[in-house]
Amino acid sequence: MSNEATFTRILRLLGAAIITFALAVQAWADLTYGTFTWGQLPGYFTPLANLAGIVALVAAAVVGGREPRWVALLRVNAATYLVIVGAVYWAMLASYAQPLFPWANAILHGGAGVMLAADWLLVRPRVRLPLSSLWSVLSLPAVWVSYLMVRAFLDGWVPYPFLDPARGVLAITATLAAISAAGLAVAAVLHGTARMRPFPAPLRAVRAATPASSPRGGATPVAAVTAQTATGSSRGR
Repeated sequence: MSNEATFTRILRLLGAAIITFALAVQAWADLTYGTFTWGQLPGYFTPLANLAGIVALVAAAVVGGREPRWVALLRVNAATYLVIVGAVYWAMLASYAQPLFPWANAILHGGAGVMLAADWLLVRPRVRLPLSSLWSVLSLPAVWVSYLMVRAFLDGWVPYPFLDPARGVLAITATLAAISAAGLAVAAVLHGTARMRPFPAPLRAVRAATPASSPRGGATPVAAVTAQTATGSSRGR
């Protein structure tokens, strides 16, 4: 294993540990000093999104460079969830919150999203994700909303003000649709960045392995590859 791969693995495990610690501290504070109960915790999307982020970082650290498709999907979906969690919290919910530990709250509602997004952008997957996989980002939110619908029917409890039944079905549906659309947009951007490359892969390999110029004054290997690429492109037209 290269030094870069080892460093990446350490950073991922460190990030997972930081999120886990913040989640444990926040849960302890909410259960001890707040009005939360263990039965209510599954109703909040923030813990679910952060758990997804922890699993994604640990899984990526374990598999290393040879990342299977399911790990890549887990990484991009977890990054999307945490980016949306941060955006929704600071735009719609922060005024209602009085966290006992602001640093833990900041990690769960922003820091974790930065970690997962940075990991995705800086360590892009080697597998190419099909466009159809974009819709998988809605799987966890769909299960969560289904659970909340059943829970609200049984005891009337909802975790967030924007889900209050007093707002009406249309208002709640519109809010959920807007958040879902934002999630799809974020996921689409992250999927798109995985397909971006600074320059063609063959040129990257040659530039990393050969000097910039030929000692005999001839064409450099990079120039040769460029010429071959241009020739192949012209023949294909």
